[in-house]
Formats: sequence, C-alpha cells, structure tokens
Amino acid sequence: MSTDFGKRIDEIVGRAFAGEKPQVRFEKARVPEERLAGDGAARLRIAIGSDHRGLVLRSRISEYLCELGHLVVDCGITEGGAGDYPVIALRVAEKVVTKTCDFGILIDAVGIGSAIAANKVSGIRAATCHDVESARSSRLHNDANVLSLGSNFINRGLARRMVKTWLATPFEGGRHVPRIEKIARIERDGLDAGL
Repeated sequence: MSTDFGKRIDEIVGRAFAGEKPQVRFEKARVPEERLAGDGAARLRIAIGSDHRGLVLRSRISEYLCELGHLVVDCGITEGGAGDYPVIALRVAEKVVTKTCDFGILIDAVGIGSAIAANKVSGIRAATCHDVESARSSRLHNDANVLSLGSNFINRGLARRMVKTWLATPFEGGRHVPRIEKIARIERDGLDAGL
C-alpha cells in the first residue's frame, strides 16, 4: 500500500471515529481469575464466533466489547472463509465450559441454530435473544452463559444495547436456582431425569 493511500485511510478513519481509532484486541485466552482491569473493575474474557452471515456484526460487537474494556477471544471464521454454525458454536462453548472465557456470544442469520448447537454441550445455557429485555431476562432468570444473536434481525445499535445489558445483568438466583438445577438434571440424565 502506498504511503499516501495509507495516510488518506488513516485520515478518513480518524474523522469517522472523532480522532480515535477503535482498537480490537484479540489475545490468547488465560483463565478468567487472572484478569482485573486497572480500575479494579472485572474485565471479562468473551469468546465470540459467527458463521459467514454474522461476520460484520461479529466485528462490530468485538470492537464494542474492546471499547468496554473486555478481552475478546475470536472463534469465528475469517472473511471469505467457510464455517458452519455448529462448528463455531462448539468452539465458543468449549471456551465457556472450560472457563477459558467468562461468556460466549454467537451470531448467525437467525441465532437459533447456533443456540441449539451450543446447548448440546453440557454446562452451556445459550439463549437466542432479539431485544434488550430478552437478553436481560436470559441472564437474570436463566443464568445464560452464551448469547446467540441473529444478524438478520439485529442492527449494530441494538446489538450494543443487548450485549451491554446482558453482560451487566447478574443471575438473580433465589427461585430460579431449582429451575437451573432441573435443567442440569435433564442435561445429565435426559428422559430419566425424573422431573
């Protein structure tokens, strides 16, 4: 790339982001307990992945997560690459259940297929959400550890609000704990769960 062209690109990007270039950090994952932000607030390690239909939204969400101070572990395909959503869902689920990452985010066209695939992994509670309230409720009541989004239904602004709310919402516990335990029994024993 010529120097003039590179300077021109930097100038355009600088104007578009009011002088600040977004910094996306993709780092090798460490165990979650090793991280605290400089201000004492917990920095989350978030696994994110998408198939080709979620590529653009994944990039935007990754940038936003970095703006919020979180670390992104990218498990998705590269532009022009092939990848089926079950494969991507398995990669993200593996990062969450091994506690390499605190949470996972999956993106495909509708968000349903990725959630179904991820939920086949023991310990994953993936929720397909299409608005801020469903994202909040999935954490508050269901202790969801993977958020699944459909790029056909969610624009960048809505995705940002959903992700921020989802990450900020703690599990309420209380009356929801026995329900989560029943889900775990079904996961472990299937039709023999005896509910």
